[in-house]
Amino acid sequence: MKTHREEDFLAWAERAGFHIDPRYPHSAVLAFNPDPEHDRFWLVPDAPERRPYFIASLLECMGDWHACYVWRHMGSWPRSAEPSRINDVVEFRILEGLGLPIGTNAVVEFSRDEYDKLLTLLFSTTIFGWTVSEDLYVVPNHGRYLLQTDHHGVIHVSFRSEEDMNRCVTEMERREFPLPDEIPDPTFKQPRWMDSDNR
Repeated sequence: MKTHREEDFLAWAERAGFHIDPRYPHSAVLAFNPDPEHDRFWLVPDAPERRPYFIASLLECMGDWHACYVWRHMGSWPRSAEPSRINDVVEFRILEGLGLPIGTNAVVEFSRDEYDKLLTLLFSTTIFGWTVSEDLYVVPNHGRYLLQTDHHGVIHVSFRSEEDMNRCVTEMERREFPLPDEIPDPTFKQPRWMDSDNR
């Protein structure tokens, strides 16, 4: 596992064809530049025992990556946890056990050999990540995809090509993770693709 300064990661991301979306300058929304608008989201399964397979399926859909960068774009990795907040204690122990740069805003790079650690981090985030400051961006080194965990109980994936998007949608459906028909809650902004038959 390697760590990178946030500004170094963003410089790499810009060279790889990403940018901070100028429409949301205070939210650090990472997007393709230009954005082809090939985006989909999947609901995180309610059953926790299905979540590792669900997350692994999305990571496998991202193809032949050798490393993935993980950016906690609206906050830092926690420095500690209040003993009275038991959920925070459990999450902190998981993050600490993974060897994350506790108390910093560093971007973490997981090699393919550290796939199990990346999977564990994303699994933990689907359980404990209930605010925007805990959402994660996951960017593979080849730059063809952009995965984002979301405190609304979904995982978004953006695709540089429509071909990759369609292949992933088909594979996820084959694994019994179809695209949702409804948004997860009333505060979730419904994407344009849900209004059409082009799913």
